[in-house]
Amino acid sequence: MSVFAERLKNLRDTKGQTQGEVGKAVGKSRESVSKYEIGEREPDTTALASIAKHFNVSADYILGITDDYTTLTRQNTDPYCFEIKSHDEYLRDEEFVPYFKVAVKMKDNELDVNEVDPVIDRLIKTNRKKHP
Repeated sequence: MSVFAERLKNLRDTKGQTQGEVGKAVGKSRESVSKYEIGEREPDTTALASIAKHFNVSADYILGITDDYTTLTRQNTDPYCFEIKSHDEYLRDEEFVPYFKVAVKMKDNELDVNEVDPVIDRLIKTNRKKHP
């Protein structure tokens, strides 16, 4: 099975969709999606772009060129998307989870980051003195 076929099937299963639903969403028949998934047919570039857009992944990911499934464009409506992406190594590090939870707790409790930042700076300074 090709990387494309495998990833298409995994994405469809993850989204809980039938081959028919995917086909309808990308302008192809259920049979076409089935043939893509078993490796009997490869999509044309238009279909590939539609599939990537439907699953919100990059075409490079579906084709196996990269394992990074994110699709980031300058037109992205989220203004912080690129800033977050520039720190994605933390998002893949299980030791970062507690730090992420602290950030979520701060946000949930409406703590202003500008008020918390000086406290964090003092903690860093104290820690450096303890562990030079």
